[in-house]
Amino acid sequence: MKTTLLAVVAILGLSACATTDTAEQQPKKIDPRQGDEVNRVCLNRNSNGWSALPDEKKSLIVYDSRHNSFKLDMIGTCDTQWAMLRIATISRTASSCLSRGDKVVTDADMNRYDSCTIMKIYKWRPELDPAKASDDAASKQPETKAEIEPEVAAEH
Repeated sequence: MKTTLLAVVAILGLSACATTDTAEQQPKKIDPRQGDEVNRVCLNRNSNGWSALPDEKKSLIVYDSRHNSFKLDMIGTCDTQWAMLRIATISRTASSCLSRGDKVVTDADMNRYDSCTIMKIYKWRPELDPAKASDDAASKQPETKAEIEPEVAAEH
């Protein structure tokens, strides 16, 4: 009797965990500024800065030396909203290009050894920002934070 009761309670407990809210099932709306996915972004050790996205803790916008913008979608323990002045990039190859699987560390995470892994890279089109559509187009480059410090990890 005890084992039957225990089995029923376990099944009810597991089924309660399996239910989800319908709001969680709806797909996330894609930002209109997000362009096509790319395989890599090359910063050539002379990046033109970076900025965090206000609503996304695991995404980062980086700017190359030609003022092109790219969105990095990441997973991991870093929080781009806490980055103050610098981020560091850790490439798995001996180049200054970032691709899927490379790491990003913020200055807020350096003491904790937290990092994020790049999962996807997209072209970013800041000119399609709906919030800034009514603003004068005097400045094409959004305000960026300081510098990116690349670290190239040697392959073993």
